[in-house]
Amino acid sequence: MLIAEELILLTLEDITGQPVKGLRNLATRDVLVGGALLAELALAGAVEVHQQSFWRSPKVRPVKVQVADDASLQHAYDIVCERARTPPKVVKRIGTGMTAYLIGHLVNQGLLRAEDRKGLFFSTTVHPVLDPRSKQPVRGRIAGVLLHGHTPDERTGTLIALLSAVDQAHRLFVTPTVPPRVVKKRAKEIARADWAAGAVREAIIAARQGVESGFSDSGGDGGGGD
Repeated sequence: MLIAEELILLTLEDITGQPVKGLRNLATRDVLVGGALLAELALAGAVEVHQQSFWRSPKVRPVKVQVADDASLQHAYDIVCERARTPPKVVKRIGTGMTAYLIGHLVNQGLLRAEDRKGLFFSTTVHPVLDPRSKQPVRGRIAGVLLHGHTPDERTGTLIALLSAVDQAHRLFVTPTVPPRVVKKRAKEIARADWAAGAVREAIIAARQGVESGFSDSGGDGGGGD
């Protein structure tokens, strides 16, 4: 499962099928998904970040490798190959429209259910989780890091960094024994990506910063500009 798909599952309420509070704007979720796809490319060694000068923003560039046989990752890689972009721009460009696409994929896999709900003036489609146990492996890995001090692997560290970028880590992982402020601090420490090395670390940080930029541009529930 892609990191982006794991994030979608984590940030959907099991019963209502709605995104968690703070991520109910589709543009915000697209930015988060864009960051996750960029991070996945980074873990595959398919992108790198070039710091052109002290005065100019870093740019994300492709590395010529064989990308995994996945339409979403190929789409993201093709966009990176178009031209060098700053992290916020590439994250937004990659993520546009991908939340809906990946939700459809999760529905086809039998992990989510599409449910139309009619209101007084309009209807909406929500996506309840068919089996909440499907989240438990990834939740367990993240909880081990945030609540029990385990050292993250690359995928778990990336998930935490991106959840921290949209201010969700301490909201999704609540326990009576660890205060939210401690969880939030731990997530921010993980977001520095000290668990990764070299070019991967720089690209993961760029993905996280791109998500943070898009998240903050509209007060925490929207997307940034391209």
